Amino acid sequence: MINRKGLKLALAIGLAVLLLVGVAQAREWSAEYEEKIGAEAIAEVEKEYKTYEDEEALQRVQAIVAAIVPHTQRSEVKYDIRLLDIDEVNSFSCPGGHIYVTKGLFSEVQSDAELAGVMAHEMAHNCTYDALEQLQRAKNLSMATAAAVVAAIVLGRGDEMIYGTLYAGQIATRGILSKYSIEIETQADHNAIQYLLETDFNAVGFLTFMERLARKEQRRPDPRLGIFQTHPYGPQRVQAVLQLLDEAGVEINRRAVTKWDPPVVEEIQIGEQSAWAVKLWGQEIFVYNQAPGEEEPQARGERIVKVLTELLAEGAESFEFRVAEADSHPTVIARGRTLLTVYPEDAALEQITGKQKAQAIYRNIRKALYAEKINRM
Repeated sequence: MINRKGLKLALAIGLAVLLLVGVAQAREWSAEYEEKIGAEAIAEVEKEYKTYEDEEALQRVQAIVAAIVPHTQRSEVKYDIRLLDIDEVNSFSCPGGHIYVTKGLFSEVQSDAELAGVMAHEMAHNCTYDALEQLQRAKNLSMATAAAVVAAIVLGRGDEMIYGTLYAGQIATRGILSKYSIEIETQADHNAIQYLLETDFNAVGFLTFMERLARKEQRRPDPRLGIFQTHPYGPQRVQAVLQLLDEAGVEINRRAVTKWDPPVVEEIQIGEQSAWAVKLWGQEIFVYNQAPGEEEPQARGERIVKVLTELLAEGAESFEFRVAEADSHPTVIARGRTLLTVYPEDAALEQITGKQKAQAIYRNIRKALYAEKINRM
């Protein structure tokens, strides 16, 4: 749920739009009219919130937007990027190519691919004149009705849920605009994916960002949005984005666009003797105390870690790991590569057979990868 500060931001933009209802007369907007509406909206925003200067962050967003804009329906638009000095994770667009990005968003995105997904979504709103379309529909409401809804929100008699960062800055009133708002958000997601597919940005970044937002949504009580629902529920959006990526033949490798901790090898104690453990996200994958030939145990673990890290970075999933046999020794393999070989000394450490040891390693890997999957659901 958006906090009071974020609610004030939404209301500021919403009220700016409502105040301009009377001047919207036609569906064909001139550049001058669009810029006028945008200027009014940003004036309202900057009455309430401070912008801030961060040249590195600004240049990062500008470079991403510049790479996307040639692949949009309105490649002539000159985007004006502004940074807001608030910790809430948010981004929204105003008519005329104005995009606000909050300080909080930079701490939430885990890669340029994710940030590109958010920017592509905001640019999609601009390219299809979504704010002006909603303004046109809003003119059919009385100011009394609009004011009543705004008052209900402010006084806590009704909650406006704004889904994560992908809020375009329009206020939906009494169900008249809510269905329309859901439709334009869905279309903006679709258009954003199409833009990203034409760039060098990995479109999976949009998916992973949406998945994290959906997970946060699921972990809080169901607000029963009803008429105040202006965005599709998170899981629905995630499924729609997944379908778009699948239809485009995009490989879903989430680790390519998110931060994740690689496996490690650590020295441990088993009773009074030293041993080593290869760990993945806190899960012990393989425990051993010897290495074949003249190889040192630490070096053996580092070699295993290197192969496992490469497999994971490529996007290997749990179903791709299996137990096989090589030179009479059980092995764990994935994608045609040998991750590790189990020797009799490894099995003797736990007084089990080599095959049992290999099967245990396989199960441990699956547990770790399953935990990763649950973590993003």
